[in-house]
Amino acid sequence: MENKIITISGEPVSGKGTTIKELIKKLELQGYARENIHLEATGPDFRRYFNSIIELIKNINNSDEMEKIKERDEVKKFFDCEEHRKILSRTIANLVKSNTDLTNFSIADAVTRQELSELRSIVDTLIDEGIKEKGIEINKESHPDEIWIIDSRLAFNNIPESFSVRLTTAPQIAGERLFNDGTRGKEDSNYKNIKDMKRYGVDLTDENNYQLVIDTSYSTPEDISTTILECLKCYETDKPFCKKWTSPKTFIPLQSERATLDGVLYTFDDITKSIKNFGYLPESNIQVANVDGINYIIKGHHRNFAAAYLGKTLVPYEVIAKDEEVISQYTQKTAKGLIEERVDITEIMSHEWMIAKNEKN
Repeated sequence: MENKIITISGEPVSGKGTTIKELIKKLELQGYARENIHLEATGPDFRRYFNSIIELIKNINNSDEMEKIKERDEVKKFFDCEEHRKILSRTIANLVKSNTDLTNFSIADAVTRQELSELRSIVDTLIDEGIKEKGIEINKESHPDEIWIIDSRLAFNNIPESFSVRLTTAPQIAGERLFNDGTRGKEDSNYKNIKDMKRYGVDLTDENNYQLVIDTSYSTPEDISTTILECLKCYETDKPFCKKWTSPKTFIPLQSERATLDGVLYTFDDITKSIKNFGYLPESNIQVANVDGINYIIKGHHRNFAAAYLGKTLVPYEVIAKDEEVISQYTQKTAKGLIEERVDITEIMSHEWMIAKNEKN
């Protein structure tokens, strides 16, 4: 990637706004001039488009005001396409027919009202095209001292050469954030009902679309932004790093059973000192088995405990098997060598494989 472009996707309650603010602070500390840190967010664009369109509809019988509104850039783009004009006319007719009162119109209405769905699709398309054009414009020449942060659901697709980040959050945490944050509008509380999680055949929730996926449920903006920048550095220098990150508290340990194995290569104190002195290595993932949506640690207990002990709110992990799958050729590294197992997750949950191993010894 010649130019630094970070694209960030995620639901409204995943912490994008606070993460971006923290990213900008860290970039300034790294030596970036404030004017060389460029933030592009599609939320304000969506509001600007819809506010102008609704204002246009409200003034449908005021020709002088209509002409003024048509001079706005966002409205000009809307009227460039004949099909867009037809949809606008059809929408206006439907609103008039249903006696819709637009006096107290809000952006929540733009997001949720069915009669505005066609206009919503057009606005989304215009915004996506704008982001694509922005990426092309940025990459026309080299900008070694500048960086772009783009907050847009589809920016990873529209600027494929960017470093793409997806922020997620557990449903119960999302609900708590919405309930406790009175500053959020109704458009945020309805995001789960929006049916456009796929656009242009692209599944926004598919983790394969992103270089980095962070669960922000129990993580601080400080750790999230640090992780993004550390992994970006690895990405730029072709160094390995883990894709998936979450809080150490989201894992269920099986340490009591694993303590019956031979001694490990590194002690808890060794790992704690290493993380404290050098940070958590971006490529050192914790291996887990996911059963019924819960992640059980298979390898990495000491790292997970050490990170939690030091107050880290993010660690990298990899799901090596799910539900009824067999963990093929699982290897446990110990001070005395390697132990190879083929472990069924159902056995892990009952710990029968550990009992069998102890009986052999």
